[in-house]
Amino acid sequence: MKRVLGWDELASEMAAAEAPLGSVLTLGVFDGLHRGHVRLLAAAERLARAAGLQRVHIGFTPHPDLLMRGATPLQLLDAGELELRMAGAGVDLWCDLPFTPETRDTPWEDFLERLVGVTAAKSIVLSPESAFGQGRQGTLPNVRAWGAAHGLQVHPVAEATAGGAPIRSTRIREAIIGGDLTGAARLLARPYALVGTLQGDQVRLQRSEAAVPPPGEYRARVGVAGRPEGRLPLVGRLTTVRVNADGLTITLVRPDAADRRFEGGPIRVALLGGSLQA
Repeated sequence: MKRVLGWDELASEMAAAEAPLGSVLTLGVFDGLHRGHVRLLAAAERLARAAGLQRVHIGFTPHPDLLMRGATPLQLLDAGELELRMAGAGVDLWCDLPFTPETRDTPWEDFLERLVGVTAAKSIVLSPESAFGQGRQGTLPNVRAWGAAHGLQVHPVAEATAGGAPIRSTRIREAIIGGDLTGAARLLARPYALVGTLQGDQVRLQRSEAAVPPPGEYRARVGVAGRPEGRLPLVGRLTTVRVNADGLTITLVRPDAADRRFEGGPIRVALLGGSLQA
């Protein structure tokens, strides 16, 4: 998978394709890459492989919430692991478009027309809650009508649910912050993981913007951090860790000699269900 930034780089990559047959698009900030996102990616991957088309994902940077709400949400997935998982889901090209006031205020029809023109898109995969463009009017019904008039196939994917409610990144954050790691894992389809730098028996989290569960001891798997050039699945040894009250460090309660290979480098702590808080 290749990742690029902005319209110019996207156009350059599409023009350089050896067999410019067109693409299948997905669109959005797949924050945390939860079960709903995975369902969309799987549907797009099947369509692309069946038709011999390129898989293109369009994201935005910074997170649209920074402009729309004044702050970015707590992160649910390390950036390196996100790229690894996107590649594993069949994405060939990932382009982040700058989310600026101009982007926010662009009519959805203009945005979609430009996007389809640059990527030679034949299909786009959307969920029922998808919405983009000015006033978030680029909804599934509107895009389907536009696609019918412009030769773009629109493939809806049913919304993923759990416990009778839609799966949302906000819901996952609430579960993590509340210490419900089993619930978060059910929505993510994997244990929630944090990445940091190992110093002695302390893991210093790489980013203070990550969602962190309440202080206390947790079962965990500690192992290598995901990187785009790596591979899935990500695993580690089963142990116990303590999430500290500062929200920035995790202590390995029973450090192992094997952990020393991570000293000074990135280490992944997958927090398993069930808090052992004192």
